Amino acid sequence: MRNQKLKRQLCVIALGGVATLLMAGCAGGNEAAPAPDRDLGTPVAGVVAEGVFDGVTLTYAASGGIFQDGQRDAAWDPFAKISGATFLQDAFDAGKLKAMVDSGNVTWDITNATQFDTARGCGTLYEEYDYSQVDISKVPEGTITDKCMVPNILYGLVVAYNTDAFGDNPPTSAADFFDTDKFPGKRTVSQSPYVDPQTVEFALAAEGKDINNVNVSDIDTAFDKYRALGDDVIGWTSGAQAQQQLESGEAVMGLVWSGRGYGAAAAGAPIAPMWDEWMIMVDSTAIPKGVKDPQAAFAAVNFYLGAEQQARMTELTSYGPVNVDAKPKVDATLETWLTTEHLKTGHAPNIDFWVENYDALSAAWAGWVTGS
Repeated sequence: MRNQKLKRQLCVIALGGVATLLMAGCAGGNEAAPAPDRDLGTPVAGVVAEGVFDGVTLTYAASGGIFQDGQRDAAWDPFAKISGATFLQDAFDAGKLKAMVDSGNVTWDITNATQFDTARGCGTLYEEYDYSQVDISKVPEGTITDKCMVPNILYGLVVAYNTDAFGDNPPTSAADFFDTDKFPGKRTVSQSPYVDPQTVEFALAAEGKDINNVNVSDIDTAFDKYRALGDDVIGWTSGAQAQQQLESGEAVMGLVWSGRGYGAAAAGAPIAPMWDEWMIMVDSTAIPKGVKDPQAAFAAVNFYLGAEQQARMTELTSYGPVNVDAKPKVDATLETWLTTEHLKTGHAPNIDFWVENYDALSAAWAGWVTGS
């Protein structure tokens, strides 16, 4: 009897041990394996050791097109060739990112996001940077705007105008964009799904408002100013549409992304930028929260920030480099549109305000986009 009781106890203990092992195995299923202990030394932008990431796979998620293709050719593919990593590309989707982070199954390593996105999601959707692993000594001043980013590209929201219509008397201020007596014709303004604080700030600048001292009521003031243009304002819902409206002459003036203004000019349209007053835009290079191999992701970003890589990226995409030593070889048209040459006349966004009041902005933006 005693032997039978002891036997039962041993069986329970054994089964308990198996259960514990099974539970441990299940619990560890969603956790990243510890990253290898690599000694990468002091980071130098644009440099990675040969073969150091053999067997590692990294994925970059961005908005596609010539923008993502140019970054791939300028930086990610060269990084893979030198380091031994495999570098994949994917399309960025905010909902997919959140689902990954919430599930603990993050398959992206680096993403392109707006500086408002990383500021809002720092520590929840995005990892804080370990700047000891990334050489930021050549990053343009003021372009690191939160702890979860380094700059990805430098561009702007710029007034692009038709030189056939206004070449002898070009617009020189945000206020001129709204002056349909002096500058007659249709204007195009973003009505894309992407909430754009700089569109609001541009209208406030036209009113003489200090962008660093705005309040929530100013949001409606800005949209009312656009609505007051009446039939002279049309919307664009994508950068490609904005460019087409300028090229076709449907709009004689547009508040557009600088890359799209350049695209219209490069296609032969009589389009020029107004640099007297423009809105500076910086996209973030971000690391998703829960990334499997942070060291590899940081190393790839460090390589991306190199002067040679940034120069090539600009040549392929038209976007401004985020390394002050980058010397892209560009033609006269692209040189006219490079934002890095005009930073002193641009308005930097009031990021803290928009992060704090993003819900109010989002609601007002939805009304603007839908015409309500």
